[in-house]
Amino acid sequence: MVYQKLDDIYAMIEQQHTRFVAAISGLSDAQAQFRPAENEWSIAEIAEHIGSANNSFLRITYKLLKQAEAACAQPLAGLSLPHVLLDEQGRQNPQRFTAPEVVRPQGGQALAESLAKIAQNLADFQSARQRLEAVDCSQAKFPHPAVGELNAYQWMIVLGEHLDRHRGQIEHIKAAPGYPA
Repeated sequence: MVYQKLDDIYAMIEQQHTRFVAAISGLSDAQAQFRPAENEWSIAEIAEHIGSANNSFLRITYKLLKQAEAACAQPLAGLSLPHVLLDEQGRQNPQRFTAPEVVRPQGGQALAESLAKIAQNLADFQSARQRLEAVDCSQAKFPHPAVGELNAYQWMIVLGEHLDRHRGQIEHIKAAPGYPA
């Protein structure tokens, strides 16, 4: 997919958010804490990570937005942005990424708390929508540790694709032997 307008990015984020929340809603504590292998995160830890990472994506997007506003950038005319974390066919990269320390789960956070943070981050992205449409944020960039320099719109694409990546991990956990019924 190529994102042609900001609406496309927002629609993708909302879709991935809905799918992610559906994947973790209604889980018991035993299901949320289940770890399929010693070196893998539990569903609760994935949700905690998403809450932290989405907040980081939001802060970076706001930073880039402020830079564009300070530069008096023209209003956004349109976009033509491909996937960031996915391949050309829209498939997840099988490469394993190491989360930066700042967004690694610390453990002990309830799913409800993580869900509240994730919902607040989505609301904060929604509240920035008019500002993101009012200036072109494609020139100001900030580096992503795995894929390089990204502009504000690409960071938003990463948010949605990151949600989907971890939703897939959650589905893998749910299908693992020993997952609590």
